[in-house]
Amino acid sequence: MKPIFSIWTKTKKTFQFLEERDDESNKTMITVLFFLSAMVVGFPNSHDIHKIIGGNYYLSLFVSLFVSGLVGVTIYNYIFSYVILGVSRLFKGKASIDRIRLVFACSLIPNLIILLVGLLMIIPALVLGDKSLVGYNHPIANYILWIVTLKIMVVGLKYFNKYSYLFAALTVVMPVAFVQGLLYLIRFIIK
Repeated sequence: MKPIFSIWTKTKKTFQFLEERDDESNKTMITVLFFLSAMVVGFPNSHDIHKIIGGNYYLSLFVSLFVSGLVGVTIYNYIFSYVILGVSRLFKGKASIDRIRLVFACSLIPNLIILLVGLLMIIPALVLGDKSLVGYNHPIANYILWIVTLKIMVVGLKYFNKYSYLFAALTVVMPVAFVQGLLYLIRFIIK
């Protein structure tokens, strides 16, 4: 079973397979998925990095993607995963931090499509000389992929935490709502 493909349609079976697989293979997969999915953030930041570094824009893009990947691995591993673990503990969830990371990493697989499209858009950007094409992604496609991401996350949290879909959905929604509320509060204070 290839989790990168089966997670889309056979989500629960994929998590069952990954639960039985050795931890080292899972840890490697988690790190690679965290790195690649975090690279998506590098596309919009590449223009700012190019202003700072100067020189060749495509070198700045590479630096931006690489740094975003490294930062993403750290944030996903040590901040987001523990936040989700903490919220799951509120609902008496049974999953370990390694299982939370596994679910989180698998839920980021749809981001690989955004990364792939962004990288493919480099070709027309080079040919046409239009840097704005780099990292382009369609908003409707992003929403569809976001829904798939949410589905994977909820199914995985339900499976490993041994609780209902409602608690699994709340485990995802509560941290997001808290962060959004915090951001609105900061914007309100700054203005």
